[in-house]
Amino acid sequence: MLNPGRKLTWSWHYDLLCEYLELVKARKVRRLIINVPPRTAKSTIATICFPCWTWTCDPGHGFLCASYSKDLSTEHSIARRLLLGSEWYQERWGRRFRIGEGQDLKTQFDNDHRGQMIATSVGATTTGKGGDTLIVDDPLSADQALSDAERKTANDWFDGTLRSRLNDPATGAIVVIMQRLHERDLTGFLLETEAGQWTHLKIPLEAEEPESWPFPASERIEARSLGDVLQPERFTPEVVANLKSRGLIYAGQYQQRPAPLEGNIIKRQHVRYYGGVDPHTGKPDERLPEQFDLEIISADCAFKDSPNSDFVAIGRIGVKGGKRYLLNVTNAHLGMSATEEQIKRERGQRRISATLVEDTANGPAVIERLKRTVPGVIAIDPEGGKLARFMAAAPEWEAGDWYVDRNAAWTEPLIQQLTTFPNAAHDDMCDMMSQASIWLQSRGGAVVSFWKSQAL
Repeated sequence: MLNPGRKLTWSWHYDLLCEYLELVKARKVRRLIINVPPRTAKSTIATICFPCWTWTCDPGHGFLCASYSKDLSTEHSIARRLLLGSEWYQERWGRRFRIGEGQDLKTQFDNDHRGQMIATSVGATTTGKGGDTLIVDDPLSADQALSDAERKTANDWFDGTLRSRLNDPATGAIVVIMQRLHERDLTGFLLETEAGQWTHLKIPLEAEEPESWPFPASERIEARSLGDVLQPERFTPEVVANLKSRGLIYAGQYQQRPAPLEGNIIKRQHVRYYGGVDPHTGKPDERLPEQFDLEIISADCAFKDSPNSDFVAIGRIGVKGGKRYLLNVTNAHLGMSATEEQIKRERGQRRISATLVEDTANGPAVIERLKRTVPGVIAIDPEGGKLARFMAAAPEWEAGDWYVDRNAAWTEPLIQQLTTFPNAAHDDMCDMMSQASIWLQSRGGAVVSFWKSQAL
């Protein structure tokens, strides 16, 4: 009905999606997130066929469906209307309801049982409109996902506008279906802010480990071995190899991870350690130098201390020649006074040569207060964008010049953020690191000479 002349290649995960959507209809699942690769029938199944199937048994049901653009949501609405009016559908269920004559538009139509299907777009006004089931299909385009402002707009619209459109908040259901584009896309936002409230169905194109998929209704179990690919007739080895060459795009859109396993700009194999033993080789890590040429503190401040604000990142770094050793990292929601106190705590009795504080957010206030009591405070006016600064620091990691503590609690969160950037949900530790890296690069050997002169 929808794509005449195009061959349908069935897949086990289509059955799985259908069973979960049946649970949504039965209200055994009321919050469902589906992450699947592009061009694997996610919109056809969840946004077009599911509402039409629901009307075969519950024609009074109301749907409000949204996508990132009005054109896309209208296209889905036209497809639903086409399917409902098809000879195939009418022969089977046409006697159960009739499309209403008073409301039969491209973006909104109803039936004689008061059921409605409404199409809208992210950011659009929905006053006076609602549904028993809300479907969000691709709330962001790939281009929009790279913008902090666009992601925030989509998340805020969902949080402040769409969820209020449920006809009955106690029984209404919401389905979000998309491929992953960023750690802080709508999927990431919901899983972080409403942990445990959503059923999450995440299906990668290629199995990265042995998988077992239990079906919730039929109790069927689908097993996948490492390397198994969905619909191998369509996603041949040549196709997959070409997709993998796209790095971050493949990791997010096809594997449902916003960053590759090995990392993005900075990769995990670039990270060097001190203070432990390599679990793969059994060899001891690098030993800390007995004395550093200098120690510095780098601080990336936040605008305010609140659960929704950015984190403060404060790092203490020891420098020996061209090597940089991250000795401690603090990453937390801190107000201005707490930021100042943590910087002073990092200094302690150590001989800190410079304290770098980014001259944005509440940085200027922290700088002004620190300069009254702490020597060597340097205001950093960041040049270029975050990505440009990170790219300038990345070659030092690739060269093996940065070392982190093998056993510290802050190490894995730091590495996760560094290797996920620029798709990380937060980037404060990345900014802290690149700030120190660029400052050291710009001084070169002059920094060491300065420190030694002060020691004389």
